[in-house]
Amino acid sequence: MELWTGLACLIADPACEDFRRFGDKGKGAWVNIVAWADDAQHFRKIAGQRARELDCLLLEVDETKLLEIRLEEPDYPEELLDMRTTAFRQPDDTIFGTFHVWVQSDMN
Repeated sequence: MELWTGLACLIADPACEDFRRFGDKGKGAWVNIVAWADDAQHFRKIAGQRARELDCLLLEVDETKLLEIRLEEPDYPEELLDMRTTAFRQPDDTIFGTFHVWVQSDMN
């Protein structure tokens, strides 16, 4: 297994009552995720499972790639460095970065 990363788009699970993870007005969020996986497909499956544990639904994952490849790109988010360190210390965990919440949705 290798460390993978991607930028996940999450929304609240409509079955969850009193959902507050995105604040009072948040409709969804983008968040970097890092996890150990066999390949990109396995990573997306893990991301979806972990999102459900947070009462969220995973709409999509962009920029899915090996973490080391992402860290070679000039525009990588600095939080990925800390997330990598955490992933090595806690290899069974899926690491979520900062939730970038949006308040408007085209889904209504």
